[in-house]
Amino acid sequence: MLRKPATLAAPMIFVAAMAFAHGDTAPRAVDTTGLPDLPEEMATENPWRGAEGDLLFKAVEIGGKGFNSNCARCHGLEAISGGLAPDLRYLEANEFGDEWYLDRVLHGYEQNGAVKMPPFQDILSQEAVWAIRTYIETRPDADEMAERNSDITALRDRVKALPATASAEEVEAVAADLDKTGDEFETLSGAPRSVSALQQAAHLLRTGASHAPMATELISGLLRN
Repeated sequence: MLRKPATLAAPMIFVAAMAFAHGDTAPRAVDTTGLPDLPEEMATENPWRGAEGDLLFKAVEIGGKGFNSNCARCHGLEAISGGLAPDLRYLEANEFGDEWYLDRVLHGYEQNGAVKMPPFQDILSQEAVWAIRTYIETRPDADEMAERNSDITALRDRVKALPATASAEEVEAVAADLDKTGDEFETLSGAPRSVSALQQAAHLLRTGASHAPMATELISGLLRN
């Protein structure tokens, strides 16, 4: 069951806080290779909110790269704000949140003539815009994950111990447990599911046991956060 996320009950306060979010960060284009093309007209709601399988994981992967190159400097790695800029994990995964997000991303924000958030309208493709949105809204509750470090470490060690010759059944057993644990962590946005390094590692493992070292590194990165 999803916990009801903290809502943006005072959007003007949230918008005002965004004034300090970006400074002079230079916008960068995002490579969206691997994502399907979207219609030319900009969507008004996240078209990948209900995505599953390869599409979901590709959107999160590309969105994470786009976020890190354009947003993390101010909004924090893994979208965990240090306090100066808004914590975008709380931006509601619904029509209201999408409308606010789209306006800020496309048009930016100025205060007293100074650009506090640059516009990305001519920088990011629609696919990149919504991939970043998908990444943000699927972030799990990092505090809850930190409380389960011992469980996550045990899962990491199981992945690390998988030989390249592991059978499909052995791989699936580990991947299923990764998914099970990952799905226990809620989003803060109210999105239908979270996507953490655990689910990403499970998805990677299912492409072959030889990817166990890469999956191990994914989970190790989660433990370092």
